[in-house]
Amino acid sequence: MKHIAILLLLCLMLPFISGCTAETEVPPETPAPTPTPVPVAQVESPVIILPPELAGTAVTLSATPVPDDNALYLTLEMNARGRQAQIPTEGYPMMLTFFVYNTDQFAPGYGPATSEEVRNSGMPYKTRSLHLYSENILTHNEQVPERNSPAGLFDPGKPYAYGVIIDIRPV
Repeated sequence: MKHIAILLLLCLMLPFISGCTAETEVPPETPAPTPTPVPVAQVESPVIILPPELAGTAVTLSATPVPDDNALYLTLEMNARGRQAQIPTEGYPMMLTFFVYNTDQFAPGYGPATSEEVRNSGMPYKTRSLHLYSENILTHNEQVPERNSPAGLFDPGKPYAYGVIIDIRPV
């Protein structure tokens, strides 16, 4: 009976003893996934936004830095030749909003979509009222910001974006 008690005791203790003497297997470390950087779309300059009435009209906008004035000299050309069927005889009265900004002052990929957005953003801008007639080539130059503007509005030595938003003015 003594042997049976010892065997019974060993049988009961066996799970405890085997658990303590067995080596625990450590699962192999899986490397943490490295996030893949998502490229941020940069704003392509120039930004040119036209109303539907002027869709198809050739518009170019170029910029030349003016480091002495911390500005850009913008040159706009609108070519309405061959558009007599789309542009009325009395032409279109337009409001042009020229703008420039350093891209580091706005969220990556930012680009204004409306004149109101430009005015509310705090970026340097100028508005001009011009008239476009069919068979007309309109050329216009602007410096933004204008000469003698407060320092720090714009730095042509840093990455920047520029553009024009054209709206048809109600008559």
